[in-house]
Amino acid sequence: MNKLTKQITLLALLAAAGITVNAQTKAYTVADAHSHNDYKNNIPFLRAYEKGFGSIEADVYAVNGQLMVAHDKKEISAKRSLKLLYIDPLIEKFKRDGQRKLRLLIEIKEDHKAVLPLVIKELKPLEQYFSYPGHPGRLSIVMTGAVPPAAELNNYPDWISFDVDHLDGFTPKQWQKIGLVSYPFEKYVKWNGKGVLNHEEVSKVKAAIDSVHHAGKMIRFWETPDTKSSWLALIRLGVDVIGTDKVEELGDFLNKKPKDEYVAPAAYQVYHPTYNSDGSAKKVKNIILCIGDGMGLSQIYSTYTANRGQLNIFQMLNIGFSITNSADAYITDSAAGGTAFAGGQKTNDRAVGVDSLGKPLKSLAVYSAEAGKKTADIVACELTDATPAVFYAHQSERSEATAIANDMVSTPIDILLGSGYNDFTKKVNGETPLDKMRQRGYTIIRNFDEFLNSPAKKIVALMDDSVTRPKMAGRGNYLPLAFNKVKGAFKSNPEGFFMMVEGSQIDHGGHANNLQQVITENADFDRVVGDALRFADEDGETLVIVTADHETGGLTLLDGDIKKGYVWGDFSTNDHTGTPVPVFAYGPHSTDFRGVYNNTEIFNRLLALIKAK
Repeated sequence: MNKLTKQITLLALLAAAGITVNAQTKAYTVADAHSHNDYKNNIPFLRAYEKGFGSIEADVYAVNGQLMVAHDKKEISAKRSLKLLYIDPLIEKFKRDGQRKLRLLIEIKEDHKAVLPLVIKELKPLEQYFSYPGHPGRLSIVMTGAVPPAAELNNYPDWISFDVDHLDGFTPKQWQKIGLVSYPFEKYVKWNGKGVLNHEEVSKVKAAIDSVHHAGKMIRFWETPDTKSSWLALIRLGVDVIGTDKVEELGDFLNKKPKDEYVAPAAYQVYHPTYNSDGSAKKVKNIILCIGDGMGLSQIYSTYTANRGQLNIFQMLNIGFSITNSADAYITDSAAGGTAFAGGQKTNDRAVGVDSLGKPLKSLAVYSAEAGKKTADIVACELTDATPAVFYAHQSERSEATAIANDMVSTPIDILLGSGYNDFTKKVNGETPLDKMRQRGYTIIRNFDEFLNSPAKKIVALMDDSVTRPKMAGRGNYLPLAFNKVKGAFKSNPEGFFMMVEGSQIDHGGHANNLQQVITENADFDRVVGDALRFADEDGETLVIVTADHETGGLTLLDGDIKKGYVWGDFSTNDHTGTPVPVFAYGPHSTDFRGVYNNTEIFNRLLALIKAK
């Protein structure tokens, strides 16, 4: 019988026994994690089990008729038996966790003839849970280490399987007793777990993995580097069991994976500017300030990757960096960050439109209105939230929504769009802010279609929260439609306009450590940028600025595939970070925004253009 015939026969036997060949591509979870040398954890078994690990390992010696857990004989202690550390807590856990599955690797340190009878005896209370060919259960027992020779494997109960480091020398019946194949990683490559494996190394490891999978078994490697780069490499290669001595780190890495990965279903087309007016010295008539709340370089590049290597923002050639710290903290919040480029001064965190002493600051929107420009404040969040509020309100505490809403009654901003209707219904001296806005000639709108079709010159549009819900929850084209509505209403004004449009919920995705939300919100925002660039080309007198108030989430990009629109990121925090954020500029005077500068310089440079004669 030739080698191919032997393999086909073996696979047929395995299929008949209910064993399937690994598909090599799967969605990895913490159930694929293995706690190597688990007994060395400060809380053996329970730490890995509670983290959700699907595989746990204990080394044992046979000592005076019982199994003792230790790596070396000198570590043996009466308090560290297999029964106390693993069997008893596993019995209790399985009684409570009716669906939980586990692989228990028991490493025989020496003398399998002494150890295996004790395994059979001590694990008997768990026999109702055993899983083996023809008997699906919740607990797989795999003996590793100094296992018996192939000729003896079938002498042991069906529920005991074995871990081996080779594929040959087994009869089909003996092969059915193999529960896992484990290889030393250094047999194939010597790697410190930093960077990536090269093509030759990948080929060597992949060949080993494929040979095991073709034989119908699962594979793990031991002595692998214990780093994120290594875990990622093993996942890419299709290794079935990812081993670690860092239970918490690998557990978090895999538990977060579903929220840390995203594949965009399709790419959208970006606008390619003419650059005819870009960088020119002509007078700026219109200013479109696009603020991506929480948008750092990683958020932008992840969106570029998801969109298959194209982005409207990346069409902008003049780029700077904004330093975002507030007056009283290294890490800014949106209130202080927004106040810096709306009002021109560093202020304290949580302060809205006031300096660090509480003095009101005149915003770019007010300066623009005084120059005869139409003005707008367009967001996908509450109008009393920090970023929209810094253009019309003056409060030392951003949480004072009622006071912020009342500050709107004196704003010259022509069109305000967002949500948060209830904030504007609180009465002060018998009147609500909306009552006062009506008295000033504003039209109050609650319906988005009505907003899009309204001919009114002054509008406060307060949408239901369902209208401004996350993009991935079905918000639709709310932000691009709103932008184009306002642009159309303003473009004929002889003195031009100032419009602030915010990608409000990029920040929400960062706080939630949800990569899909970050990317879908950033992509929605980028579509607005594309529309702004197109208008800037049509108009020739429009400056487009794209920036952020801060970065949110500490996003690191671990892996990606531009052709497939796939991104895998990792968040270091659920809050803001202090990293500088990019400033992109397009149109007349776009070169003014090159360099590295404090966020207040955005205000200074825009104000100079607003005041220019």
